[in-house]
Amino acid sequence: MSYRCLSRYLGGFGIVLSRMSIWRDVQQRAEELERERYWKAVRVLGVDGAYVRGWGKTQPVLVAVDLGSGAPVTVGYVDEKDPQAVRKFLQPLVQRLGVSVIVTDDLASYKQAAEALQLEQQICQFHVRRWVGWAIHELKESLPPEWVATTEEVRQILRDLPIEGDKRLVALLRQFPPSSWSRSGAEFSPLDKLRLLIVRLAENWARFRVFAWQEGVSWTNNPTEQVICKMKMRARTVRGYKNWSGMESGLMVTGVGVA
Repeated sequence: MSYRCLSRYLGGFGIVLSRMSIWRDVQQRAEELERERYWKAVRVLGVDGAYVRGWGKTQPVLVAVDLGSGAPVTVGYVDEKDPQAVRKFLQPLVQRLGVSVIVTDDLASYKQAAEALQLEQQICQFHVRRWVGWAIHELKESLPPEWVATTEEVRQILRDLPIEGDKRLVALLRQFPPSSWSRSGAEFSPLDKLRLLIVRLAENWARFRVFAWQEGVSWTNNPTEQVICKMKMRARTVRGYKNWSGMESGLMVTGVGVA
């Protein structure tokens, strides 16, 4: 509910509390949550971006969640596509909380930030399987028939996630004919696109399997997604936040199911 609706709802029980009093309580609670978690150790951190309505347009937000407890650690006014901004957001959390693993989607900005901060990165398998599924579905319509079986083998390798999956993918790459896109001005053929997809999977294979040897690491980023879902629902009920401080407090409190 919005603050105004909540004030009216409480009034039905004889509780007189203005919407501004409720707003101030939320700001106070958000500050308490930040203090409670400021030094609390977090080994595995879920990180994901969201776009929330605020001060007249959609604003970029980066959300960090303790995957051990499922509670939000902090939110930042950061565009997840900016690798430098992501690194600056994560660096103090890594230093203060002892983060050693981040769970993210497969944006290049997260990969760059993880390498710069010397973190293990588990790439969310839900995101990987979704984009690979879409890409293969589109390619099947234009690939030569003899290469359709290769797409199914790629899907199977991704489903099984074997420890040497990257080697199996490289073995598939050796079956490809010389590429046409090496010539200046040539467009990517469907076969070239399939080749690039397999190269991308092989290069990131270790990041798909961190959960297999790191205890407490989830193979998806679902807990972070669930927190963001609550945050977005709250943003819709208030018809957009008016400023960053209000958005930060509202998202933090809503993320733990308090508001």
